[in-house]
Amino acid sequence: MMKTPDWTHAMETCLQSQVITADQPGPVLKDFGLILDYVGTKGVKSAGKYHLLPIACIPELDPHLSRSLDLSLTLKRPQLRSHPYLQGLNLLLRASGLGRVEGTGAKSRLSLDPAMLEQWNRLNPTEQYFNLLEAWLLYGRPIMVGDSNGRRRGSMLSSCMQTWLFLPENSRQVETRANGFIELIGISEGYYQLALMDLFGLMNVGQPPRGSERWLPTSLKPNPFGDAVFTLLAIKVDPFSGNVVSDEEQEEDEATEEEEAEGEDSDEPEFGIWQSVFQPYFPEWQESLVFPKREAREGTFLFRVSLAPTLWRRIAMPADSTLDELVGWILRAMKFDSDHLYMFTYTDSMGSKVSVSSPESDEGPWTDEISIGRLPLEPGQSMELLYDFGDCWRFTVKLEKIEPPNVKIKAPGIVESHGAAPKQYSNWDDEDEDEDQDEGE
Repeated sequence: MMKTPDWTHAMETCLQSQVITADQPGPVLKDFGLILDYVGTKGVKSAGKYHLLPIACIPELDPHLSRSLDLSLTLKRPQLRSHPYLQGLNLLLRASGLGRVEGTGAKSRLSLDPAMLEQWNRLNPTEQYFNLLEAWLLYGRPIMVGDSNGRRRGSMLSSCMQTWLFLPENSRQVETRANGFIELIGISEGYYQLALMDLFGLMNVGQPPRGSERWLPTSLKPNPFGDAVFTLLAIKVDPFSGNVVSDEEQEEDEATEEEEAEGEDSDEPEFGIWQSVFQPYFPEWQESLVFPKREAREGTFLFRVSLAPTLWRRIAMPADSTLDELVGWILRAMKFDSDHLYMFTYTDSMGSKVSVSSPESDEGPWTDEISIGRLPLEPGQSMELLYDFGDCWRFTVKLEKIEPPNVKIKAPGIVESHGAAPKQYSNWDDEDEDEDQDEGE
């Protein structure tokens, strides 16, 4: 049965009496500190396409974590999700902006952003706790930890709120399904979400026997602090956008609220969104992380746009041109018409997927509003262009290099071409031939 989020005097007292330390109300700050020390500003080699913490970190970090699992890890190809607590801490590293990826491919490294780390070290434990809470529930995305089955859009607050609402008041013994997994309303099989609830002190999670081949919780039990936090969020915050919806906020200008909603997938998160909600109970929360704004870069951007290994075009674009203008040159290079909708998809600096649509689309952000110089791509990184949602032409658009502004390259322009352009409507041509044959018979 679903809970009814009713605010009580006991909840108010619980929050007012709670002191935030490295291991209270949960050990999230202690364990997150271990991750920061392990990664450091010099970084570690990242794992896989999602640039995760390396699998080698499990035996090295596990003994020092508050929830040491001592997993035997007999899998042939172990992954970070084998250890949900480390997977959850990896999510916090990316969603907070403290972790960043340098390099591409096999040479990519996961390191700490020095400017963000300096800010982090100036925060007190209360500020650190709530900044991480916002990083997780507001800006965390499943794709940051390679979870392709999780929610692709919107905040994690909604899914975690559902799990809490449908959890029985008393301890729940967890039963596994026939395939050996469990599935919960809201987070489904996102066990790293349960691990984070445990680390933040929002829920008591029963641990499996040490040495288990797979981590599965044995029990889930709500606690007074978690009930108070989730109830307050349920009353004060929209679970889908994460925006505060108190009486004062509802009186704000409608246009401002629309801008906030549109910016939910931005690579420049704003921390302190929930400060007005929690500060009455935690007055120590005075400062928050400030994510550095991406400054527009200058110069000429050289893109390699390919449909196949032997079919590609090199296109030069000035930094002040837009993504919409880049599409125009791609279509010109491939001799395609421009009669269809399209969408760019790329990964932002936190590891979250961002989609940018053609100006004619109903939902933004739109390509005529984003300049080439503000793209969060480094040389060697790529984005995908999906053109024509019917025929689904998928272009890989790789940023090869950024030439200085004074280099004499004609931009915008097509610099190099390889491979014959394909027929845009080859299926239509086949259908026309079939009709001609039918008429001849």
